[in-house]
Amino acid sequence: MSKTFYYDKENDILAIHKGFDKDESFKTNIDAGDLILDVSSKEKIRGIEILNATDFLKEFDVTELKDLVDADFTAQLKPTSIVLTISLKIGEKEIPAKIAVPLPIRQLA
Repeated sequence: MSKTFYYDKENDILAIHKGFDKDESFKTNIDAGDLILDVSSKEKIRGIEILNATDFLKEFDVTELKDLVDADFTAQLKPTSIVLTISLKIGEKEIPAKIAVPLPIRQLA
């Protein structure tokens, strides 16, 4: 597994992906508004894509995503939501963000 991340300034999209283990593969996406989650065949969230990233992360004082040096996340599945902890390093500044994403019931099955 290898982690990748990028920020597309023109479209304001931040993507972080952790890759897949040898014995797993991509299964599906969960669409939660401006957040798209990649789910593996082991039911683990392996990637996140944040559309309109600057607005989505504005409460965490994220303004210069073009200067992104590193990015990572953890995801914890709850019965009706996913709690994401995102860690961004922009220049010398480290920005932790914790976000609860409510999920429609049909996507949890």
